[in-house]
Amino acid sequence: MVDFLGVIGLLGFIVFLIWGIVRAIRKKKAKKYFLISVGSLILFLVFAVIGGQQMQKEEEAQQAKEAKMQAEREARIEKKTATTASATAKPTLKFVEAAGIIYKMVGDTRSADVDMTKAKFIKTSVMKGYLTTKMKDHVYMYADVDKSGEWIQATFDDKDNVVKKVEMSPNLEKKVVASVDKEKATETAKKEEAQKKADEQRKQEEQKAKEEAQAKAAEEKRKQEEATRAAEEKRVAEQKQKEQEALQAKQQAEAEQARREAEEKAQAEAEAQQQQQTQTATFANCTEVRAAGRAPIRQGEPGFQAKFDRDGDGIGCDQ
Repeated sequence: MVDFLGVIGLLGFIVFLIWGIVRAIRKKKAKKYFLISVGSLILFLVFAVIGGQQMQKEEEAQQAKEAKMQAEREARIEKKTATTASATAKPTLKFVEAAGIIYKMVGDTRSADVDMTKAKFIKTSVMKGYLTTKMKDHVYMYADVDKSGEWIQATFDDKDNVVKKVEMSPNLEKKVVASVDKEKATETAKKEEAQKKADEQRKQEEQKAKEEAQAKAAEEKRKQEEATRAAEEKRVAEQKQKEQEALQAKQQAEAEQARREAEEKAQAEAEAQQQQQTQTATFANCTEVRAAGRAPIRQGEPGFQAKFDRDGDGIGCDQ
């Protein structure tokens, strides 16, 4: 309310001051507006002083309340730590017992389930509004009780599914944060190392694949060149074979032609010789004509004599 009245006074001062200046410029009466603006300024200053005093009182009350809460919190931690000393001294605790102790330490009156396990403990803690961090060997729980934070550490054994120790300490938060940060740093380093190895392996695989591709391309090129060379050699061999066959055929044709020409020549010579012999041959009678294979012999043929043609028809030795 004081702040509201102070704001009203400040706005009144500004508005009436501006309006008074405007009327003075227009040469109209502006005295009362300036007086009202001065009164508004005085009112604003009064409420500002009162508000400042109230704010200072509220800050002092808040600081006293916070100091009281801190003292109560420290006393509660010391008390709960002392009351749970006998429980933490036990060698092992089932999760249902440990969960009950932890909930009691943070002021939660509800008891744990009879079948409480590590997973259920963490799940129910989260459902109840507690911040639970699961690690390899510990569970840290942050409980918001009366607007104050409490860190509780439950050391458990995965193998036997039991809690070995329950501990609460005002300095545990720093340990938890440091442990979590260390775990995160270790995990990050592992991920980076794994990523580095994966990148190196990927590069090696890419290099191997590249070399295999180059080797395969070279092998295919070699096979193609070999196939081309073999095809060329086959073509040359076939060409030589064809040329050889053509040469042999030509030689055979020439030999055949020479043989035929020789035979024709010999036959012609034999015929000529026979003709010559025939032309110069003389026969004593038809018996010789027939022996020479000339019967019947016609008039005008070599060796024809009139005595061979008894009937005068121009054909001798026909009977």
